[in-house]
Formats: sequence, C-alpha cells, structure tokens
Amino acid sequence: MRRHGHSCRGSRPRPRALAAIAVGPLLISALACGGASDRAPEQGDSAPADADALGPEDPASGEPVRIGLASDGQTAAFDARSEVAAAQATVDYWNERRGGIAGRPIELVVCETGADPAGGTDCGNRMVESGVVAVAVGQSTVAESIWEPVHQAGIPTMFLQTNGEAVLADAESSFIISNPLTTAFGLPISVAEDQDVDKVAFVVIDVPVALSLFESLGPQILGNAGLDYELVKVPLGTADMTSQMREVVDSGAKVVQVVGYDAFCISAFQGLSAFGYDGAITAVSQCITDATRQAIPGDQLQGMYVTSAIALGATDDPTYQQYQAVMEAYGQDVEDVDNNVPMGGYTVIAALATALGGISGDITPQSVAQAIKAMPDEPLPGGGGVTFRCDGTAMATMPSVCSNQWLRASLDAGGQPAGYEAVDSTDILEGL
Repeated sequence: MRRHGHSCRGSRPRPRALAAIAVGPLLISALACGGASDRAPEQGDSAPADADALGPEDPASGEPVRIGLASDGQTAAFDARSEVAAAQATVDYWNERRGGIAGRPIELVVCETGADPAGGTDCGNRMVESGVVAVAVGQSTVAESIWEPVHQAGIPTMFLQTNGEAVLADAESSFIISNPLTTAFGLPISVAEDQDVDKVAFVVIDVPVALSLFESLGPQILGNAGLDYELVKVPLGTADMTSQMREVVDSGAKVVQVVGYDAFCISAFQGLSAFGYDGAITAVSQCITDATRQAIPGDQLQGMYVTSAIALGATDDPTYQQYQAVMEAYGQDVEDVDNNVPMGGYTVIAALATALGGISGDITPQSVAQAIKAMPDEPLPGGGGVTFRCDGTAMATMPSVCSNQWLRASLDAGGQPAGYEAVDSTDILEGL
C-alpha cells in the first residue's frame, strides 16, 4: 500500500443516472448528487461479468432484517434513482448468495429525500418509524438532515462519504467509509510530493459544505506536508472562470486541485489552458464525464489525476468484476451500470453487510453498532484494493471514520482512468 503525507418520497427503483457531484470522494457527499457523474471507461462496457465472482448459493431465510437506504432519488436537477436500484440488486445478491445477515434475509426500506433538507429529516424520521436496525447513505446532498433523527434514535448509520462535523465526531453509531480529509487533500499532496513542487491551488465551489474542511483543517494539513497553497472560491454556476484561473496561474502553484461537477470543472480546465498553465491538474472523479471528454482535448486530459472512492471501470480488478457480476445477475433495473451513482449504492450496502458478517443473536440497532465496531479489516466492495475497519482507530479525532485509504488514477488521452492505485494517507493526519 502506497503512503503519502508529511515533506421517502418513494421507493420505486426506476433508475436513470444523470449524476452525482460527489464533489469528491472528497468531503462533499453533501454535494454528492448535485451535478453529473458519468460512465466508466468504454472497455468496461464490453468486458463480460465474472460469474464466478458471485460465489455459490447461500440463501437466507427466516424473519427479515430491515435495513434503510436514504437516497436523494430524482430531483429537478439530477436523477439518482439508479442508486436505489443498484442497492436493491445488492440486497437480492446478498440474500441469495451471502446468507443475508446472520442467515436472515435483508429487507431494504427506501426513502428518497428529493435533495431537500426537510425531505432528509422526513426520511430520517420514517426510518425510525419503520424499525430499521441500520441506515445506509451513499451519496446525498442532505446527509446530516437524514442522520439527525436516526442518530437521536440510536440507530447506526453508514455513509460512503460525508463531512458533517457532528457525524465525524460521533463514536457511538456513525460510520463513514472514506475519510473526507484524506480524500480532499491526499491526491494533490501525493502529486506535489511526486513532482517536488511546493505550492498547490484549490479551485472549489463557493458553498459552505464544500469549503468547510478547506478552511478549518486545510491549513494545518498542508502545513504538515510542507506546502504553500492558494484557495480560489468560485460561485456555483459560474460559466466563465477567466479571472479566477488567471489568479491560479499567477499564484505560481504547480498543482491545481479542482473540486466540482463536470460543467464547473470544464470551465476551470479551459481557463487554465487559456492562460498557459503547464503544471499538474488533479480533480475529483465527478469532474470527468462524457461532457468533459467532449469539451477538453485529449492532450489536456492525458496525465490529469483523479481521486475516487470506488474503482469504476477497473475491469481487471476483482472488486469491480464482482460489482459487474452482481449487476448482471440481479440489476436488471439498473439502466446505467457503469456509473458512479449505482456503484456507490452497491458499495455502501455491500460494505454495511460485510461489516455485519460476524453478527449473531438478536439483531438490534445496539447489536448492529457493536458488530460494526468489532469487524476485522475487510476489502471495501468495489474499492479496488482499499480496505476498511470501523473500530474508531483510523483517526482519533474523527472516530466515525473507517479508512484513510483512497484510489488514485491518471487519465489517458481518452479521459479514461489508466488503472487505479490504492493510497493510504494516514500520515497527512499527524497532529490533528
């Protein structure tokens, strides 16, 4: 493992994924569905699923175990219903091939927030009323609104990624697979180290949820890494970033990290090119979509670095092969399998079920939380070699975090990831 660091509204799973701005595996699950995420590399479309990855049949039986899934679903701005469909396919697979939870079938209770805070609160309350023993949240713009009533009821919640301060600090019943600090800062720090540069610029959407970690802990983390930095805030919806990208180029930064959805990132990339920027560009995976590939020349995309929480399109990776096999066998309702949105739904449900592999006896919110904390180190489903363990030891000041690992990839001239590399950025957290 490489290391870098210091020097309800409805539950109909009719999928059609337009998008997730998970502005990052990054901190911003709260922006996670606000823009566009796109398809995996084309070779992923033609590679056959590995049926052996499914394993033998091991059907669950008995009284169902109710697990909640809170998703933003369909909104006027984006459509994340494929997350729900993929999560249900994962449950069907687990019930038929993995013995469910403690031999009992999983029953998925779905609520869609509409990406509205009130909808998030309503979903949280509905989860409590439905008697679920745990809630999974993949990518949501209103994660904290979902979490608050669920947390107050003592029901454990597992997030693929989020950065709410109260959630991060909770040692009792909150579990976050990807550390928002390592995913926010690990990639630009690792590239700066590799290229021996001393200044990084961050181009970030100017909304509080996107900026919170940059403005609070960013200075200390970047200082620990021996890096100077420039933070350039760009209002959401800015089409012409000429003035902001001039500021970036004039700053002398030789690594630029772009945090946003595809249209935002396209504008940033074009602005950097217009001013002759010749340093490294790093970006969250949601920056790179078919729209980006059409708008940005291949010679500019080639060599760009992306960070990701999941190995989307890594056709030679066993965890991606298993995802493909599960979707092929059980995901007939998942219209766009090779997309961040459904794969995120798969990963968070499969991770929760994996974490509960050792549970026995009465299955209650309390026993579920205990079992998750007692889990051994496990490969993250769809994680491309990343492992996770939710025992509170990944980062002492953020006990809900389950892993400091993330995936790094460089793009080829077609704008496709040329292989993922699992990176452990525990060392950038020293002293926090």
